Amino acid sequence: MDVVELLPRLHLLRFPVGQAYLWRDGDDRGELTLIDAGPAGSGAPIAEAVTALGRDPRDVRRIVLTHFHEDHAGGAGEFAALSGAEVLVHRLDAPVVRGGVPGPPPVFEDWERPLHELQRPSPRSRTTPGVSPVTNVPGQHT
Repeated sequence: MDVVELLPRLHLLRFPVGQAYLWRDGDDRGELTLIDAGPAGSGAPIAEAVTALGRDPRDVRRIVLTHFHEDHAGGAGEFAALSGAEVLVHRLDAPVVRGGVPGPPPVFEDWERPLHELQRPSPRSRTTPGVSPVTNVPGQHT
């Protein structure tokens, strides 16, 4: 995973598939927020990246998931178990993130179908046994 400083308070965490962002509130010791968590298996690499930036993974107070896709939410349970962070997700995505229901199938334009058919499947996201740190976020946009 690559870690790129975009701004003094914002780092990009780039995975082989997808990315996440680490945001620092306030001063150098401010709370951290992880925006998305990459695919399943990303929990430990995220913790290593946070440590490499001179912080403790427990400094990450929240994980904000933009939507349920595996490349955005797959590592959330793993990293939450390592860090104790609260997971925030839209109420309509929460059952999918928890693993209780499958996500709806994608809707494609005609020109997108051939591209989707060429795509390699991503690892299935998994919930971490005994961990359900999901909070519903009000609103209509994820």
